[in-house]
Amino acid sequence: MKKYFVAALAAIAALLTLSSCEDKSLKFYDLEIKVDESGFDSEVPVPDAYQVTFTNTNTGEVLGFTTVNKKISVLQIPEGVYDVVATARLSLYNYLGTVKGAVINSNESLTSIPVVATKSSSLVIKEVFYSCSRTPANATYLKDNYFEIYNNGPDPVFVDGLCIGTSSNYSSASINFADAEGNLVNADGTHTGIKADDYLCMNSVVWQVPGNGSTYLLNPGESFVIASYATDHTAEDKNPNSIDLSGADFETVCDKYIEKGQVDNLDVPNLNLIIPHNPTITNQYMPSALTAGFILFSLSKSADELPIVGNYNLEKETVTGKYLAIPRKDILDGVNWVKNATTDAWLPETIDAGKTFVSGTYVNESICRKVEKTAEGGYPVFLDTNNSTNDFDTNLKPELRRYEVKAPSWKNQ
Repeated sequence: MKKYFVAALAAIAALLTLSSCEDKSLKFYDLEIKVDESGFDSEVPVPDAYQVTFTNTNTGEVLGFTTVNKKISVLQIPEGVYDVVATARLSLYNYLGTVKGAVINSNESLTSIPVVATKSSSLVIKEVFYSCSRTPANATYLKDNYFEIYNNGPDPVFVDGLCIGTSSNYSSASINFADAEGNLVNADGTHTGIKADDYLCMNSVVWQVPGNGSTYLLNPGESFVIASYATDHTAEDKNPNSIDLSGADFETVCDKYIEKGQVDNLDVPNLNLIIPHNPTITNQYMPSALTAGFILFSLSKSADELPIVGNYNLEKETVTGKYLAIPRKDILDGVNWVKNATTDAWLPETIDAGKTFVSGTYVNESICRKVEKTAEGGYPVFLDTNNSTNDFDTNLKPELRRYEVKAPSWKNQ
Protein backbone atom coordinates (compact mmCIF):
# COMPACT_ATOMS: atom_id res chain seq x y z
CA MET A 1 0.00 0.00 0.00
CA LYS A 2 2.87 2.37 0.91
CA LYS A 3 4.48 1.73 -2.50
CA TYR A 4 1.26 2.71 -4.32
CA PHE A 5 0.89 5.82 -2.16
CA VAL A 6 4.41 6.97 -2.95
CA ALA A 7 3.80 6.30 -6.65
CA ALA A 8 0.61 8.38 -6.57
CA LEU A 9 2.45 11.26 -4.90
CA ALA A 10 5.13 11.07 -7.54
CA ALA A 11 2.53 11.19 -10.32
CA ILE A 12 0.85 14.23 -8.77
CA ALA A 13 4.19 15.97 -8.40
CA ALA A 14 4.97 15.26 -12.04
CA LEU A 15 1.64 16.75 -13.13
CA LEU A 16 2.20 19.84 -11.02
CA THR A 17 5.66 20.25 -12.46
CA LEU A 18 4.31 19.88 -16.01
CA SER A 19 1.54 22.39 -15.32
CA SER A 20 4.07 24.82 -13.88
CA CYS A 21 6.25 24.44 -16.94
CA GLU A 22 3.31 24.99 -19.24
CA ASP A 23 2.29 28.15 -17.37
CA LYS A 24 5.83 29.51 -17.61
CA SER A 25 5.97 28.84 -21.33
CA LEU A 26 2.78 30.80 -22.00
CA LYS A 27 3.50 34.32 -23.22
CA PHE A 28 1.47 37.43 -22.42
CA TYR A 29 1.12 40.71 -24.32
CA ASP A 30 -0.11 44.27 -23.81
CA LEU A 31 -2.35 45.67 -26.53
CA GLU A 32 -3.45 49.23 -27.30
CA ILE A 33 -6.48 49.05 -29.60
CA LYS A 34 -8.57 51.83 -31.09
CA VAL A 35 -12.07 51.64 -32.51
CA ASP A 36 -12.07 52.69 -36.17
CA GLU A 37 -15.18 54.74 -37.05
CA SER A 38 -13.84 56.07 -40.37
CA GLY A 39 -16.53 54.22 -42.33
CA PHE A 40 -19.44 56.10 -40.71
CA ASP A 41 -21.67 58.29 -42.84
CA SER A 42 -21.82 61.93 -41.77
CA GLU A 43 -25.33 61.64 -40.30
CA VAL A 44 -24.44 58.70 -38.02
CA PRO A 45 -24.11 59.67 -34.33
CA VAL A 46 -21.00 58.48 -32.52
CA PRO A 47 -21.40 56.46 -29.28
CA ASP A 48 -19.46 57.40 -26.15
CA ALA A 49 -18.16 53.88 -25.51
CA TYR A 50 -18.03 50.34 -26.89
CA GLN A 51 -18.15 46.98 -25.18
CA VAL A 52 -15.35 44.78 -26.51
CA THR A 53 -14.98 41.04 -25.99
CA PHE A 54 -12.08 38.72 -26.76
CA THR A 55 -13.11 35.06 -27.07
CA ASN A 56 -10.26 32.55 -27.08
CA THR A 57 -11.13 30.16 -29.91
CA ASN A 58 -9.27 27.30 -28.21
CA THR A 59 -10.42 27.58 -24.59
CA GLY A 60 -13.66 29.50 -25.00
CA GLU A 61 -12.55 31.98 -22.32
CA VAL A 62 -14.10 35.44 -22.76
CA LEU A 63 -12.43 38.69 -21.72
CA GLY A 64 -14.51 41.88 -21.59
CA PHE A 65 -13.51 45.55 -21.83
CA THR A 66 -15.07 49.00 -22.20
CA THR A 67 -13.46 51.64 -24.40
CA VAL A 68 -12.29 55.00 -23.06
CA ASN A 69 -11.83 57.73 -25.66
CA LYS A 70 -12.35 55.13 -28.41
CA LYS A 71 -9.51 52.95 -27.08
CA ILE A 72 -8.93 49.97 -24.84
CA SER A 73 -5.78 48.86 -23.08
CA VAL A 74 -5.54 45.08 -22.85
CA LEU A 75 -2.83 44.15 -20.36
CA GLN A 76 -1.21 40.74 -20.15
CA ILE A 77 -3.52 38.90 -22.53
CA PRO A 78 -2.36 35.29 -23.11
CA GLU A 79 -1.07 34.48 -26.56
CA GLY A 80 -3.59 32.68 -28.75
CA VAL A 81 -6.27 33.09 -31.39
CA TYR A 82 -9.24 35.29 -30.51
CA ASP A 83 -12.55 36.38 -32.02
CA VAL A 84 -12.90 40.06 -31.16
CA VAL A 85 -16.25 41.86 -31.14
CA ALA A 86 -16.99 45.52 -30.38
CA THR A 87 -20.61 46.61 -29.89
CA ALA A 88 -22.55 49.72 -28.91
CA ARG A 89 -26.04 51.15 -29.16
CA LEU A 90 -27.15 54.76 -29.48
CA SER A 91 -30.58 56.05 -30.39
CA LEU A 92 -31.76 54.03 -33.39
CA TYR A 93 -28.29 52.74 -34.29
CA ASN A 94 -26.42 49.51 -33.61
CA TYR A 95 -22.63 49.52 -33.89
CA LEU A 96 -20.61 46.41 -34.62
CA GLY A 97 -16.96 45.65 -35.22
CA THR A 98 -15.55 42.14 -35.62
CA VAL A 99 -12.10 40.65 -36.08
CA LYS A 100 -12.27 36.89 -36.55
CA GLY A 101 -9.30 34.73 -35.74
CA ALA A 102 -6.99 37.48 -34.49
CA VAL A 103 -3.61 35.90 -33.72
CA ILE A 104 -2.15 37.51 -30.61
CA ASN A 105 1.61 36.89 -30.62
CA SER A 106 3.05 40.37 -30.09
CA ASN A 107 2.16 43.75 -28.60
CA GLU A 108 1.22 44.95 -32.09
CA SER A 109 -0.90 41.93 -33.07
CA LEU A 110 -4.12 43.97 -33.11
CA THR A 111 -4.22 47.77 -33.19
CA SER A 112 -7.71 48.65 -34.48
CA ILE A 113 -11.25 47.29 -34.83
CA PRO A 114 -13.23 48.64 -37.81
CA VAL A 115 -16.83 49.38 -36.81
CA VAL A 116 -19.95 49.70 -38.96
CA ALA A 117 -23.18 51.42 -37.94
CA THR A 118 -26.63 50.15 -38.92
CA LYS A 119 -29.97 51.76 -38.21
CA SER A 120 -32.19 49.62 -36.02
CA SER A 121 -35.51 48.44 -37.34
CA SER A 122 -38.74 48.71 -35.40
CA LEU A 123 -39.62 45.22 -36.61
CA VAL A 124 -37.67 42.34 -35.09
CA ILE A 125 -37.81 38.57 -35.07
CA LYS A 126 -39.05 38.03 -31.53
CA GLU A 127 -39.50 34.26 -31.28
CA VAL A 128 -38.75 31.28 -33.52
CA PHE A 129 -39.83 27.68 -33.03
CA TYR A 130 -37.88 25.59 -35.51
CA SER A 131 -36.74 22.50 -33.58
CA CYS A 132 -40.10 20.72 -34.03
CA SER A 133 -41.35 18.13 -31.55
CA ARG A 134 -42.11 14.48 -30.81
CA THR A 135 -45.42 12.75 -30.28
CA PRO A 136 -46.28 10.75 -27.14
CA ALA A 137 -45.19 7.69 -29.16
CA ASN A 138 -41.79 9.39 -29.71
CA ALA A 139 -42.37 9.88 -33.44
CA THR A 140 -40.94 13.03 -34.99
CA TYR A 141 -43.46 15.77 -35.72
CA LEU A 142 -42.40 18.36 -38.30
CA LYS A 143 -45.38 20.62 -38.92
CA ASP A 144 -45.57 22.90 -35.90
CA ASN A 145 -42.88 25.55 -36.50
CA TYR A 146 -43.66 29.27 -36.38
CA PHE A 147 -42.12 32.74 -36.39
CA GLU A 148 -43.25 35.72 -34.34
CA ILE A 149 -42.52 39.24 -35.63
CA TYR A 150 -42.76 42.14 -33.17
CA ASN A 151 -42.99 45.94 -33.38
CA ASN A 152 -40.16 46.92 -31.05
CA GLY A 153 -40.30 50.62 -31.87
CA PRO A 154 -42.37 53.63 -30.78
CA ASP A 155 -44.43 54.04 -33.97
CA PRO A 156 -47.05 51.98 -35.84
CA VAL A 157 -45.76 50.17 -38.93
CA PHE A 158 -47.62 48.74 -41.91
CA VAL A 159 -46.24 45.25 -42.54
CA ASP A 160 -47.73 44.84 -46.03
CA GLY A 161 -44.99 43.59 -48.35
CA LEU A 162 -42.72 42.48 -45.52
CA CYS A 163 -40.63 39.43 -46.52
CA ILE A 164 -39.11 36.48 -44.67
CA GLY A 165 -36.70 33.88 -45.93
CA THR A 166 -33.56 31.84 -45.37
CA SER A 167 -30.19 33.01 -46.61
CA SER A 168 -27.54 30.90 -48.28
CA ASN A 169 -24.80 29.49 -46.07
CA TYR A 170 -22.12 32.17 -46.15
CA SER A 171 -19.79 30.08 -43.95
CA SER A 172 -19.66 27.21 -46.46
CA ALA A 173 -16.46 26.82 -48.48
CA SER A 174 -18.54 25.51 -51.39
CA ILE A 175 -20.69 28.65 -51.60
CA ASN A 176 -19.38 31.72 -53.43
CA PHE A 177 -21.29 34.51 -55.14
CA ALA A 178 -18.43 36.79 -56.21
CA ASP A 179 -16.22 36.71 -59.29
CA ALA A 180 -12.57 37.77 -59.23
CA GLU A 181 -13.65 41.43 -59.14
CA GLY A 182 -16.01 40.83 -56.21
CA ASN A 183 -19.17 41.10 -58.31
CA LEU A 184 -22.26 38.91 -58.58
CA VAL A 185 -22.56 36.44 -61.46
CA ASN A 186 -25.95 35.80 -63.03
CA ALA A 187 -27.32 32.27 -63.09
CA ASP A 188 -26.74 32.22 -66.86
CA GLY A 189 -23.02 32.91 -66.34
CA THR A 190 -22.98 36.59 -67.33
CA HIS A 191 -21.16 38.96 -64.98
CA THR A 192 -23.32 41.65 -63.41
CA GLY A 193 -20.80 44.26 -62.32
CA ILE A 194 -22.80 44.54 -59.09
CA LYS A 195 -20.84 44.32 -55.84
CA ALA A 196 -21.60 41.00 -54.15
CA ASP A 197 -21.09 42.49 -50.67
CA ASP A 198 -24.07 44.78 -51.25
CA TYR A 199 -26.44 41.82 -51.63
CA LEU A 200 -27.49 38.72 -49.70
CA CYS A 201 -28.34 35.60 -51.68
CA MET A 202 -31.35 33.59 -50.56
CA ASN A 203 -31.15 29.84 -50.08
CA SER A 204 -34.64 28.90 -51.18
CA VAL A 205 -38.11 30.39 -51.10
CA VAL A 206 -39.07 33.88 -49.98
CA TRP A 207 -42.46 34.67 -48.46
CA GLN A 208 -44.18 38.06 -48.48
CA VAL A 209 -47.00 39.51 -46.39
CA PRO A 210 -49.98 40.38 -48.64
CA GLY A 211 -51.84 43.68 -48.61
CA ASN A 212 -52.20 46.93 -50.52
CA GLY A 213 -49.73 48.93 -48.43
CA SER A 214 -52.17 49.96 -45.72
CA THR A 215 -53.92 46.69 -44.86
CA TYR A 216 -51.95 45.35 -41.90
CA LEU A 217 -50.99 47.97 -39.30
CA LEU A 218 -48.83 46.70 -36.43
CA ASN A 219 -48.81 48.98 -33.40
CA PRO A 220 -45.96 49.23 -30.87
CA GLY A 221 -46.04 46.25 -28.51
CA GLU A 222 -47.94 44.06 -30.98
CA SER A 223 -46.74 40.97 -32.80
CA PHE A 224 -47.96 38.74 -35.59
CA VAL A 225 -47.38 35.02 -35.93
CA ILE A 226 -46.49 33.14 -39.12
CA ALA A 227 -47.19 29.41 -38.93
CA SER A 228 -46.06 26.82 -41.39
CA TYR A 229 -49.40 25.13 -40.76
CA ALA A 230 -52.06 27.16 -38.88
CA THR A 231 -53.93 24.47 -36.99
CA ASP A 232 -54.28 23.13 -33.46
CA HIS A 233 -51.31 20.79 -33.39
CA THR A 234 -52.26 19.51 -29.92
CA ALA A 235 -55.22 17.59 -31.39
CA GLU A 236 -55.20 13.85 -30.74
CA ASP A 237 -54.70 13.03 -34.42
CA LYS A 238 -51.64 15.32 -34.52
CA ASN A 239 -49.39 15.79 -31.51
CA PRO A 240 -50.71 16.49 -27.98
CA ASN A 241 -47.17 17.52 -27.02
CA SER A 242 -47.18 20.39 -29.50
CA ILE A 243 -48.79 23.85 -29.64
CA ASP A 244 -52.06 25.35 -30.86
CA LEU A 245 -51.34 27.50 -33.94
CA SER A 246 -54.91 27.78 -35.18
CA GLY A 247 -54.90 31.45 -34.17
CA ALA A 248 -51.80 32.35 -36.19
CA ASP A 249 -52.04 35.54 -38.23
CA PHE A 250 -50.56 34.09 -41.45
CA GLU A 251 -49.51 30.72 -42.77
CA THR A 252 -47.06 29.61 -45.45
CA VAL A 253 -49.45 27.88 -47.83
CA CYS A 254 -49.50 28.15 -51.61
CA ASP A 255 -50.95 26.20 -54.51
CA LYS A 256 -47.82 24.10 -54.89
CA TYR A 257 -48.15 22.81 -51.33
CA ILE A 258 -51.91 22.35 -51.54
CA GLU A 259 -51.37 20.20 -54.65
CA LYS A 260 -49.11 18.01 -52.51
CA GLY A 261 -51.75 17.64 -49.81
CA GLN A 262 -51.34 20.48 -47.31
CA VAL A 263 -54.60 21.62 -45.73
CA ASP A 264 -55.30 25.34 -46.09
CA ASN A 265 -56.84 27.04 -43.06
CA LEU A 266 -59.23 29.40 -44.82
CA ASP A 267 -59.57 31.55 -41.68
CA VAL A 268 -55.87 32.45 -41.79
CA PRO A 269 -54.44 34.55 -44.67
CA ASN A 270 -51.68 32.97 -46.72
CA LEU A 271 -48.35 34.62 -47.35
CA ASN A 272 -47.40 35.13 -50.98
CA LEU A 273 -44.65 32.88 -52.32
CA ILE A 274 -42.01 34.94 -54.16
CA ILE A 275 -39.90 33.34 -56.87
CA PRO A 276 -39.02 29.91 -55.49
CA HIS A 277 -35.45 28.98 -56.45
CA ASN A 278 -33.94 25.55 -55.90
CA PRO A 279 -36.99 24.50 -53.92
CA THR A 280 -37.93 20.97 -53.06
CA ILE A 281 -41.69 21.09 -53.21
CA THR A 282 -43.11 18.72 -50.62
CA ASN A 283 -46.46 19.16 -48.92
CA GLN A 284 -45.44 22.03 -46.66
CA TYR A 285 -42.84 24.74 -46.17
CA MET A 286 -40.57 23.60 -43.36
CA PRO A 287 -37.53 25.69 -42.38
CA SER A 288 -34.46 23.78 -41.28
CA ALA A 289 -34.63 22.23 -37.82
CA LEU A 290 -30.82 22.23 -37.70
CA THR A 291 -29.07 25.30 -39.09
CA ALA A 292 -30.25 28.37 -41.00
CA GLY A 293 -29.86 32.10 -41.35
CA PHE A 294 -33.35 33.58 -41.11
CA ILE A 295 -33.91 37.15 -42.24
CA LEU A 296 -36.66 39.73 -42.21
CA PHE A 297 -36.59 42.36 -44.96
CA SER A 298 -38.63 44.89 -46.90
CA LEU A 299 -37.80 45.13 -50.60
CA SER A 300 -37.05 48.57 -52.03
CA LYS A 301 -37.91 47.28 -55.50
CA SER A 302 -39.97 44.49 -57.02
CA ALA A 303 -38.55 40.98 -56.70
CA ASP A 304 -38.81 40.72 -60.49
CA GLU A 305 -36.17 43.47 -60.77
CA LEU A 306 -33.63 41.72 -58.53
CA PRO A 307 -30.70 39.64 -59.81
CA ILE A 308 -31.05 35.87 -60.07
CA VAL A 309 -27.48 34.77 -59.48
CA GLY A 310 -25.48 31.56 -59.35
CA ASN A 311 -22.95 29.90 -57.10
CA TYR A 312 -19.70 30.80 -58.87
CA ASN A 313 -16.66 28.52 -58.99
CA LEU A 314 -13.68 30.87 -59.28
CA GLU A 315 -11.26 28.18 -60.41
CA LYS A 316 -13.47 26.62 -63.08
CA GLU A 317 -15.41 29.82 -63.87
CA THR A 318 -18.67 27.86 -63.80
CA VAL A 319 -22.05 28.67 -62.31
CA THR A 320 -24.56 26.40 -60.56
CA GLY A 321 -27.98 26.96 -59.04
CA LYS A 322 -30.31 29.94 -58.93
CA TYR A 323 -30.47 32.35 -56.01
CA LEU A 324 -32.48 35.52 -55.46
CA ALA A 325 -30.08 38.32 -54.47
CA ILE A 326 -31.62 40.97 -52.20
CA PRO A 327 -30.04 44.33 -51.26
CA ARG A 328 -28.51 44.17 -47.79
CA LYS A 329 -29.80 47.68 -47.10
CA ASP A 330 -33.33 46.22 -47.24
CA ILE A 331 -32.67 43.78 -44.37
CA LEU A 332 -34.43 44.65 -41.12
CA ASP A 333 -33.34 41.77 -38.90
CA GLY A 334 -31.48 38.48 -39.05
CA VAL A 335 -30.95 35.47 -36.78
CA ASN A 336 -28.46 32.63 -37.05
CA TRP A 337 -29.91 29.47 -35.58
CA VAL A 338 -27.49 26.57 -35.52
CA LYS A 339 -27.30 22.98 -34.33
CA ASN A 340 -24.88 23.64 -31.46
CA ALA A 341 -22.05 25.89 -30.29
CA THR A 342 -19.55 24.41 -32.76
CA THR A 343 -21.75 24.87 -35.84
CA ASP A 344 -20.79 27.71 -38.16
CA ALA A 345 -23.31 30.53 -38.61
CA TRP A 346 -24.88 31.17 -42.02
CA LEU A 347 -25.31 34.93 -42.02
CA PRO A 348 -22.49 37.46 -42.45
CA GLU A 349 -21.43 39.06 -39.17
CA THR A 350 -22.69 42.46 -40.26
CA ILE A 351 -26.21 41.01 -40.08
CA ASP A 352 -25.81 38.79 -37.03
CA ALA A 353 -22.54 38.75 -35.10
CA GLY A 354 -23.62 35.75 -33.04
CA LYS A 355 -25.64 32.56 -33.20
CA THR A 356 -28.23 30.79 -31.10
CA PHE A 357 -29.43 27.22 -30.66
CA VAL A 358 -31.62 24.90 -28.61
CA SER A 359 -30.71 21.58 -26.97
CA GLY A 360 -31.39 19.43 -30.05
CA THR A 361 -33.87 18.56 -32.77
CA TYR A 362 -37.48 17.51 -32.11
CA VAL A 363 -37.14 18.78 -28.54
CA ASN A 364 -40.11 21.18 -28.56
CA GLU A 365 -37.94 24.19 -27.71
CA SER A 366 -37.91 27.73 -29.07
CA ILE A 367 -35.74 30.83 -28.88
CA CYS A 368 -37.07 34.24 -27.78
CA ARG A 369 -35.53 37.68 -27.46
CA LYS A 370 -34.65 38.91 -24.00
CA VAL A 371 -36.63 41.83 -22.59
CA GLU A 372 -34.39 44.90 -22.35
CA LYS A 373 -36.82 47.33 -20.74
CA THR A 374 -40.43 48.45 -20.55
CA ALA A 375 -41.53 51.31 -22.81
CA GLU A 376 -43.54 54.26 -21.55
CA GLY A 377 -46.58 52.67 -23.17
CA GLY A 378 -46.18 49.64 -20.89
CA TYR A 379 -45.09 47.17 -23.56
CA PRO A 380 -41.78 45.27 -23.53
CA VAL A 381 -38.82 46.44 -25.58
CA PHE A 382 -36.68 43.49 -26.62
CA LEU A 383 -32.90 43.39 -26.80
CA ASP A 384 -31.59 43.95 -30.33
CA THR A 385 -27.81 44.32 -30.64
CA ASN A 386 -27.48 42.35 -33.90
CA ASN A 387 -25.84 39.56 -31.91
CA SER A 388 -28.19 36.64 -31.35
CA THR A 389 -25.81 35.05 -28.82
CA ASN A 390 -26.54 37.97 -26.52
CA ASP A 391 -30.08 38.81 -27.63
CA PHE A 392 -31.94 35.50 -27.24
CA ASP A 393 -33.00 33.18 -24.45
CA THR A 394 -32.94 29.55 -25.55
CA ASN A 395 -34.36 26.12 -24.73
CA LEU A 396 -37.79 27.62 -24.02
CA LYS A 397 -41.14 25.90 -24.25
CA PRO A 398 -42.89 27.41 -27.29
CA GLU A 399 -45.36 30.13 -26.31
CA LEU A 400 -47.17 32.58 -28.55
CA ARG A 401 -46.87 36.24 -27.53
CA ARG A 402 -44.72 35.55 -24.50
CA TYR A 403 -44.42 38.42 -21.97
CA GLU A 404 -48.05 39.47 -22.55
CA VAL A 405 -47.35 40.81 -26.02
CA LYS A 406 -50.51 41.97 -27.78
CA ALA A 407 -52.11 40.49 -30.89
CA PRO A 408 -52.30 42.80 -33.91
CA SER A 409 -55.17 45.28 -33.84
CA TRP A 410 -56.34 44.14 -37.29
CA LYS A 411 -57.52 40.88 -35.66
CA ASN A 412 -60.29 42.87 -33.96
CA GLN A 413 -61.51 44.62 -37.10
